[in-house]
Amino acid sequence: MAKMLWIATLSVALASPADAVKAPAAQPIESLAITASSLGQKALDDPACFALVESLTTEIGQRLAGTEAHKRAVAWAEAKLKAGGFENVHSEPFTLPAWIRGAESAEIVGPVPQRLAIAALGGSVATDANGIEAEIALFRTYAELLAAPPGSLAGKIAVVTQRMVRTQDGSGYGAAIPIRRSGPSEAARRGAVAYVLRSLGTDSHRLPHTGALNYDDGTSRIPAAALAIPDADQLERLATLGPVRVRLLLTPTVHENAPSWNVVGEVKGAERPDEIVLIGGHLDSWDLGTGATDDGAGIAIAFGAARLIAGLPKRPSRTIRIVLFGAEEMDFSGAAI
Repeated sequence: MAKMLWIATLSVALASPADAVKAPAAQPIESLAITASSLGQKALDDPACFALVESLTTEIGQRLAGTEAHKRAVAWAEAKLKAGGFENVHSEPFTLPAWIRGAESAEIVGPVPQRLAIAALGGSVATDANGIEAEIALFRTYAELLAAPPGSLAGKIAVVTQRMVRTQDGSGYGAAIPIRRSGPSEAARRGAVAYVLRSLGTDSHRLPHTGALNYDDGTSRIPAAALAIPDADQLERLATLGPVRVRLLLTPTVHENAPSWNVVGEVKGAERPDEIVLIGGHLDSWDLGTGATDDGAGIAIAFGAARLIAGLPKRPSRTIRIVLFGAEEMDFSGAAI
């Protein structure tokens, strides 16, 4: 797949207007395949991409859109693109409602009090200042929650503990996304006062995984959080012994019209500069980590690919544009495009 992506990008970027007329269809692809293979090997031997991710995660760290950290990341990105030899480097501003995490806590109350490790989902509303204390309604699968009748969860905190399936290609994560994205509104339709899900991951540490939710129009917006995997297991065990009460406190805020930026750089095409081959990743990250994988690696791959193509003896026919998008995590990527 990676090799085919290289070939497809090179095919569009490097092909001259006359290629399709003068050369047999198979010849340009064969030639580009050799070039792609050569560049692929060169990329494996080139430390530039790793250095880029190391710099981003070390010198900037977390960079949630709408924060000062993200503003620093934009300046960092412009400097890196200019130093990498890209042309027309600039930032495209836009605004968004920036969701900012506040204090958050959860605990089991009653005969076996203990703290729970939780993280508010991106976009979640806050509880009131005193938090929410209620009995949980535990569902071991998301399908069980969906099967619950309207009103059956009145006054309760809905908890879904379905496990994410470990897969090499990430499909297990994709299949579990509705539990996080749609779960809060589905729980609210059934009367729940809050929603908690098993963190979407397959590890065993107590570091819950955040991510964005989507509130459905016409449905009450209830506080929602991810629960660390060992804590979800604990709730499952306790629920078999009798009713479980949980106290939940979430205090996120939303800053309207917060600034964000897409950062752009180009390798100008020699023959068709107005035709654009666009590659990119997103510069923002969630606030609970340094975003090395999501999406530091992605922007490094885009940066490295464009940089290597720019270093070929022949300038590409079409312009290669790299865009480091400003707000993917909160679903605002490309807001300025």
